[in-house]
Amino acid sequence: MFANPLNRSIKGLSAPVTLARRGKADVVIRKTTGQVLVGRGTYGRQSWNGQTATVFGCSGFLGRYIVARLAREGTKVIVPYRGLEEYVRHLRPTGDLGMVIPMEFDLRNSKQIEECVRYSDVVINLIGRNYETKNFSFDQVHIEGAQRIADVSREAGVSRLIHMSSINAKSNAHSQALVSKAFGEQRVREHFPGANIVRSATMYGYEDELLNNIGRFKHFYMTVNHAQQKLRPVCVSDVAHAIGIIRDNEDTVGQTFELYNPKEYSRKDVVELAQFLLHEKIWQVNVPPRLLRLAAQVANALPFHYTSHHEVDLMSIDDVPSKDPSIQTFADLGIQPHTLELAALQYIRHYRPPQHEEDPMEPKGYKAFRKPPVPVSNRDIVV
Repeated sequence: MFANPLNRSIKGLSAPVTLARRGKADVVIRKTTGQVLVGRGTYGRQSWNGQTATVFGCSGFLGRYIVARLAREGTKVIVPYRGLEEYVRHLRPTGDLGMVIPMEFDLRNSKQIEECVRYSDVVINLIGRNYETKNFSFDQVHIEGAQRIADVSREAGVSRLIHMSSINAKSNAHSQALVSKAFGEQRVREHFPGANIVRSATMYGYEDELLNNIGRFKHFYMTVNHAQQKLRPVCVSDVAHAIGIIRDNEDTVGQTFELYNPKEYSRKDVVELAQFLLHEKIWQVNVPPRLLRLAAQVANALPFHYTSHHEVDLMSIDDVPSKDPSIQTFADLGIQPHTLELAALQYIRHYRPPQHEEDPMEPKGYKAFRKPPVPVSNRDIVV
């Protein structure tokens, strides 16, 4: 009465099957370890490109952008955290189900660090602080912690280590935070010879402490030295993009990168730019550095963090790129960084007064969301 379904032609029941072909882009060979990584599935978020990355400091400003970029490309991302899992909960939707894996760890516990990097071929260390706490000093975070991650990563057979530092990290800097970062770089070089050091200038973005502080404290914005500090502000998405290229390009093993804006600004220039974009006067108050430092020391004794004298010291230090020709920049990675004047408005528009909320996002004559073409060499960047 009923036809046997097994007798039906498979050809008539099934749709044409398209076999995915492998290409050179599906295979990554690590120079340092010779490890061969083969991707699975189509390229993108709902696949695995064969790579696993551990991102220490993932809950910070830069971390969320790097995790989102890695997960979007199909990389399995380990996100170590300290404290509550809620601190990294917002990172899980950036990747497909099971591709962003939170793991609790303590920077002083080598065994827990080893568990976080055991299956990774890339480790990115973004851990850093501009102030000390009762639990961690600068040396414990920037020197001992960085060395411990480098040691454990090398012993675990990790192929690539990318260590994040500051463009102002120097052993003779007028800041304990920057001095400790400089010594941390040396320790990483000694304990993981093929590590990449990435030094970034002051970053800006949706969660930054540059543009957002100007907008938040626009009625009483405190500066030192009449806001003459020299800055090379760089967009956080550009830094995340650069780190992604460094991770993928095996020719960058062991190199040092400095990521900064080709154009130099004073802090006063940035304040005036924010004032123009917000259509509101920024009430800038110049405070003697010693007085502000004393007030910050008092505030640092409070139970919750407001500011510290270390952060006041950083307000007087200029962003000065190195003159070493061996150090790579954005141009060497083929990246044209965002222009501050064209990109700042999208990050501080919500600080505009109510009567200007409906004003255009782009000031007359500006195209805020259009990037210029990628430069071919350093000569294409106008300083």
